[in-house]
Amino acid sequence: MLARVMLNPVRRGAGRFPTAMSAFVLGTAVLVSPAAAQDAGEAIPYFIADGTGVPGYRPSDGELARAAFEAWARESAGRLRFVEAGEADALIHLIWIAPGSGLYGEMRRVIIDDRPRAFVYVTPAIDGQGPDIARLAARDPLLRDTIVYLTCVHELGHAVGLPHTAEFDDIMYSFAFGGDIVRYFMRYRDKLDSRADIMKHSGLSPGDRAVLHSLYPSVHRPDGSARFGNRITVPSDGFQVEYDRFMDQLFRGLIRICRGDASRQVRDVG
Repeated sequence: MLARVMLNPVRRGAGRFPTAMSAFVLGTAVLVSPAAAQDAGEAIPYFIADGTGVPGYRPSDGELARAAFEAWARESAGRLRFVEAGEADALIHLIWIAPGSGLYGEMRRVIIDDRPRAFVYVTPAIDGQGPDIARLAARDPLLRDTIVYLTCVHELGHAVGLPHTAEFDDIMYSFAFGGDIVRYFMRYRDKLDSRADIMKHSGLSPGDRAVLHSLYPSVHRPDGSARFGNRITVPSDGFQVEYDRFMDQLFRGLIRICRGDASRQVRDVG
């Protein structure tokens, strides 16, 4: 969840998609996400890579990743929808990476064919989290699953547009602000009696929900119906007048600026 050192580690499973040759880092600022650029009501296609061969990976980790997508959809109150898809069609890719890079997780945003794609990288090995938590996780499989799950949730939060926070209660909290890492994960672990309980507890705080709902508000149309997402359609004089929200306008302006490059990349570390 926090990058101690950025070492540009080698990625596994990125498939045919290119790595951007020129990148600009915006810290915690978020200019465009696959969710923000997707038309309202459209499900966002995602792909979870096979982590076979990645140290620490377990076949059941795919279930934790899917639970993380479901958590964001559930907490958005219908504003976000996700659907699992093939690698070529996905706008969000979750890829398992080996430890040793100084990363718990990372999210990179790349524009390909005028569409933003998010590449979420998660380390399933716990050893890099420090000796105290590694020792506890070795004796407690639910703590190990807690760490992997919450890391997926955190990085997917970046993919849908949430920045880091300095609030220890938030899933988007950054350990750059300090804090007790063991306590951070144990407070979630203590809610679980079994692995199935992960589906009952998203890990999001009230602050996380407030930011999520501000990014994807519910819009009520003149006819009384509601429409969710980043695009509003309002009937006017028999015509459908479409208003793009600021983020969508900014995305299109960014595309014009970047035109001519194969791709551009924004990176949210941690």
